[in-house]
Amino acid sequence: MPDLLIIGGGYAGVWAAMAAARRAEDSARDLNIRLLSKDAYLTHRPRLYECNPQDMRSALEPVLAPIGVELIITEVRDIDAKQKRVLTSGADETAYAYDGLILAAGSVLRPQPWGEDQGGTWSIDTHEDAVALDDHFATLKDQQHDQTGDHTVAIIGAGFTGIELATEMRVRLAEHIGREQSERARVILLDAAGTISEELGPGPRPHVLAALEAAKVELALNATINRIDGDQIILDNGERITAATIVVTTGLQANDLAAGFGLATDATGRLPVDGNWAVKGLEDIFGAGDIAHAMTDDSHVALMSCQHAMPMGKYAGHNAASSLLGLPMLTYEQARYVTCLDLGPWGAVFTSGWEREVQAVEQEAKARKQFIMTEAIYPPTNDRAAILEAGAIG
Repeated sequence: MPDLLIIGGGYAGVWAAMAAARRAEDSARDLNIRLLSKDAYLTHRPRLYECNPQDMRSALEPVLAPIGVELIITEVRDIDAKQKRVLTSGADETAYAYDGLILAAGSVLRPQPWGEDQGGTWSIDTHEDAVALDDHFATLKDQQHDQTGDHTVAIIGAGFTGIELATEMRVRLAEHIGREQSERARVILLDAAGTISEELGPGPRPHVLAALEAAKVELALNATINRIDGDQIILDNGERITAATIVVTTGLQANDLAAGFGLATDATGRLPVDGNWAVKGLEDIFGAGDIAHAMTDDSHVALMSCQHAMPMGKYAGHNAASSLLGLPMLTYEQARYVTCLDLGPWGAVFTSGWEREVQAVEQEAKARKQFIMTEAIYPPTNDRAAILEAGAIG
């Protein structure tokens, strides 16, 4: 029986497991599927800007066990592509052999030139990070609201995550320091660019600016950071911003495992994959999610988002299983691309296409966002038929 190994328990890895199991089921062939994850949960990373981040994860076992996928909790330290082995670290150091491998190890917060050890910054990159930030907010209720910046939150990075966190911030603060104090707090969104979220384009931008204004978020654009020293953000122009809470949302880069093969990667460290999700230059290894540089069509590259990770995982799982079982593979295509950006109490903005034409705003868009965040990104559980159906393509 062929052995298919999947590294990563995020959206790409989970949907890869469902699709591989579905492919084996449809072909009436035996396939041993194992998924290696650093913990027993699927973290709903797109929701970590929300209140109650401790609730933003789902157990993996109820998704994997019903379809016969073995979950192994371990930390992967290296991949030996020549010997077809995955090496793990820690007390359970083991070498796992494979016939086919799906690399879906995800991404991490991108290091910044001002360093990782300069001051007590926070992030919402992982479940642990987001919960730690929430715990930090709980300590603010005992502090005074004064000129020292006790109730000032500075968010560095005005991309999708930074905007969603900034517009939600007063709601988050109100849970811990009360509504009155949260309304008096300063929320500052900094970015080195001269335009808010340049990648969004001109269509959604007026709505984003309206939401930021409604949330009383101060914008600091063209703000290049020299260093961070405790509660001080020092800009290149000498300006200092004092904030008891400094949150970094400056973008992502691929997991370091991608760099271990000696292959050329893109600017974010992603491995190149072909239309079947096979990693170019490697045998029997497929890539999916944030670790894969993949074309969605002739001119667009998949983004680091669950919207792309889920179908990428499905195609990688289907094709990896097909390769091992001697069945035809499918070439990836993603006909539809949308953006749904949460903008706090103001609502949201929903766009379609790579040109991001606005289709809905405010509460109409908010309803779509809530459906995505509470239903669409959650896999079925404890129901073999439903889980296998979720792994189907088309």
